[in-house]
Amino acid sequence: MFAMLVEINIKEGKEKEFMEVFTRNHLGTRQEPGNLRFDVLQDPDIKTRFYAYEVYRDEAALEAHRQTPHYHQCVKELESLMTGTRSKKIFNWLLPDKI
Repeated sequence: MFAMLVEINIKEGKEKEFMEVFTRNHLGTRQEPGNLRFDVLQDPDIKTRFYAYEVYRDEAALEAHRQTPHYHQCVKELESLMTGTRSKKIFNWLLPDKI
């Protein structure tokens, strides 16, 4: 399995708009056969900081996700909402063996 954590910082006052944009991406991603998990989290102390915790069957499934229309639309719509570029951290999967 293949997991990553994406940090997205948005402009103050754009939280609702972010959730509208990201909800569409979340729903589309959860329909992908290679996606095992896609959680959207908000920092409780910094309300403009969000995280996406994503788990894919393998790296090929992540690459397939990056080719989808909902992913491209999300990236495009996030541009005007973010304060900077998204940061991504990829993890080695250890446990559990299966999701």
